[in-house]
Amino acid sequence: MYRTLSLAALAVLTVVSCGGDDSSAPDRADLPPPPSPVVPAQPPEFWSTPATTEEQRAMVAQATRQVDVCALLPRDVLDELDHVHSVTVGLDSCRAILDTDQPGQGTTLTWHSTLLDSLGSSGRGTTKQFGDASVRLVPDRDAGEPRSCGATARFPSGAAFYLGLSTPPGQNPCDVADGLMPGMLDRWRESPPQGTSPDTVSTVLLGADPCEVRERLEGTAETGEQRLTTCLFTYRGERVTVSYEYRVPDYLGARGTEERIDDHPVYRSVSIYDSRIPMFTTAVGPELPADSTQFGTRIPVVEVVSVTDDVGRDVLGQVLTLFPQG
Repeated sequence: MYRTLSLAALAVLTVVSCGGDDSSAPDRADLPPPPSPVVPAQPPEFWSTPATTEEQRAMVAQATRQVDVCALLPRDVLDELDHVHSVTVGLDSCRAILDTDQPGQGTTLTWHSTLLDSLGSSGRGTTKQFGDASVRLVPDRDAGEPRSCGATARFPSGAAFYLGLSTPPGQNPCDVADGLMPGMLDRWRESPPQGTSPDTVSTVLLGADPCEVRERLEGTAETGEQRLTTCLFTYRGERVTVSYEYRVPDYLGARGTEERIDDHPVYRSVSIYDSRIPMFTTAVGPELPADSTQFGTRIPVVEVVSVTDDVGRDVLGQVLTLFPQG
């Protein structure tokens, strides 16, 4: 099932609808289209094939980045639960508030994609099977009706997603999550590409691989840790972390000193845990629309953490070549 994909062979996917009423979503017509997928959409059986090598795990991670997580719960499905008050996004997450945003009175759903070696079975909660996918439902309390519930779904490939759900009194959030799981699993197997959901906001980081920079650095090595928005590797004898995320713009340089890499503004700061560890942070795109993210506007950001300044600047300089318009 796993195939080595050359860049020349990568297909451009046609964006298909996963249901929902686009008219209920915010108008994002002025935004650029989502970036072209870096790997083709995978057939359903791809997610059923265990990844046993680093190369296969990397392929699962890259395919997972291409899945539009917001499309797992389209607007028409949310409308069946209650009136949609708002839907906001993160880089690999989506959040919906139904009925009202008053604490304890409405329903809030937050879901995101991830990678898991195993689902785990310790502590409270129950595990169920939906075909070859495993789902673990964990209520927020051992006794009595829960107010919130976490549902984690994992495919044999290691791709996974999490749904956190809170409901007003009188509704069992684990029952609601349990009812949503079959549809979410089916939509995942369809591999809806980024941009399928009208709520998804196009940015240069959407679906991007934080490990891509390694192709521009000589002598990097794996650390055996696969993540979606963070890449960990060794380079020039140092452990390096490259992270892609959305951040509050005002926080970008709050703790840092501005400098330039290839005439691009970069902020150097240090870890709050160890002042000897340098961190280099920079914006790589414009701010997301104010109504698209929870708790205020966000901006696409790249951060590089290394042992020395020289290595950090070297790596970030190469990352910036991946985003020439940033």
